[in-house]
Amino acid sequence: MTRQSFFASKTNQVNIFATISILLILFSYLWLGSFGLFNHLPTITAYYDKLATAFSHGSLSLEEELDPALLALDNPFDRSKWVGINVPTDYSLYNGKYYLYFGPVPAVFLTVAKIIGFGTKGDQYPAFGFICGIFVVQALLLVWIWKRYFSNLPAWFVPLAIVFVGFISPFPWILTRARFFEAASSGGQFFFLLGLYLLLISVANGNNSKWKLLLAGASWVLAVGSRPTQILPMGITVVMFLILEYKNHSQHRQLSRSLYPFLVAFIPFAIGMSILGWYNWARFDSIFETGLRYQLAGPDIQGYYRKLFSPVYVLPNLYNYLLNKPILVEKFPLLSSTEGIGQSLFSFITIPPIYYTGKLPGIFYTTPFVLFASILLVPGKKKTEENTIKAPDSFKWMVLLILGIFLAEFIPFVSYFWVETRFFADFTPPLAILSMIGFWKGYELLRDKPVWRTLYTTLGVSLVIFSVIMGISLGLDAHWEAFKEFNPILWKAMYRDFHPQFWKQLYGILSP
Repeated sequence: MTRQSFFASKTNQVNIFATISILLILFSYLWLGSFGLFNHLPTITAYYDKLATAFSHGSLSLEEELDPALLALDNPFDRSKWVGINVPTDYSLYNGKYYLYFGPVPAVFLTVAKIIGFGTKGDQYPAFGFICGIFVVQALLLVWIWKRYFSNLPAWFVPLAIVFVGFISPFPWILTRARFFEAASSGGQFFFLLGLYLLLISVANGNNSKWKLLLAGASWVLAVGSRPTQILPMGITVVMFLILEYKNHSQHRQLSRSLYPFLVAFIPFAIGMSILGWYNWARFDSIFETGLRYQLAGPDIQGYYRKLFSPVYVLPNLYNYLLNKPILVEKFPLLSSTEGIGQSLFSFITIPPIYYTGKLPGIFYTTPFVLFASILLVPGKKKTEENTIKAPDSFKWMVLLILGIFLAEFIPFVSYFWVETRFFADFTPPLAILSMIGFWKGYELLRDKPVWRTLYTTLGVSLVIFSVIMGISLGLDAHWEAFKEFNPILWKAMYRDFHPQFWKQLYGILSP
């Protein structure tokens, strides 16, 4: 194949554009995560390193001495009685020992790093790696979807999609504030998406690659071991695949062949879940207890344990996650998040005192491009699509799968008592993929209307650019002072170049 014919292939163009886009965005991730330093990632918390130290010494509990005064309390979980007592927050206390209630998987990786000789590493290192992993797997999924269902679309649609999923909120926000919370949630999302991708490309290609299926099962164990709520989208995925295989089996396929992918993937999953069950039992005498019940935190977890998840939070949380409005400010980068007000808008609902909402921007303001996901509800089909769900190539089946995954990840957090920007990482990836699929489908529906298709494409590109700007701006605003702390030279340069007076004037132009 000549060089000219190589670049003339649309598939080769997509591969090249995708690779370049991925590398550039990963480079920008390093800039954000290191605050422009590039040589290291500044530490904010190091909880997982403490657990890794314990693991390396053969212990499941943290190697920190408890204040005897805390154990002497009749209720050590009552924050009002902590006066004068040294109590580390976000630990779990059980039988006189400290534990972490977050999944242990990030600590396992840090333990390996310690054994190799990397020394102490803060929570930002596993979080950074997982965020990069989420982005790369999303990019691979989008390339796979384009090749399988939308290869007649322009090749530049793929790098546009990759830039979109790479920079939308909350990922710039997390990169500049990576703590153990974010390490756990991003780890769960990364390993789940990786397992999903491996399962899709194995089953859809019809080869049922044994090593890909084994890796898929192992990835899902690591997902649950990072974020237990990932068991919900896994359940949706398995049900969808079983429905698919049942339809195939009804067409005289052998049952053993239909179940083969699940049996192979189940082997490492079952082994890993047994280990996680033992891990919980060894710490809290229950295979299902992760330590959340015994958390030492600001809210009264013990007193309101049955109200951590409740339908009464749904309406306020829907407003906070979808419609809470960011505001313009008179400083770089002009945008700032505000505390959620959903609970005040639904005053007829009795909200338990434990309810908390931090500063967060509604996704319809930060990422309006996600509205393109609604196009998937419009009747219409690709020319090659079959009317029934018969194979992994079914576009309808694939859309229902990703939609189910999104709902399984979103619903737990709209019914949770704690509302934070970091939770967006738990459900944004499948929504972002759905919205891009919707945009691509809309483009196809307008293929016989060139004028409308041009206007539609312009709108889509504009909303991608807007969503990217919002994601980066809100990420910088939330942790602008961190640049001053960790990289004062860069901060001074940015302060000089982005003079406050300029932003005040721009604010005056943009504000109503």
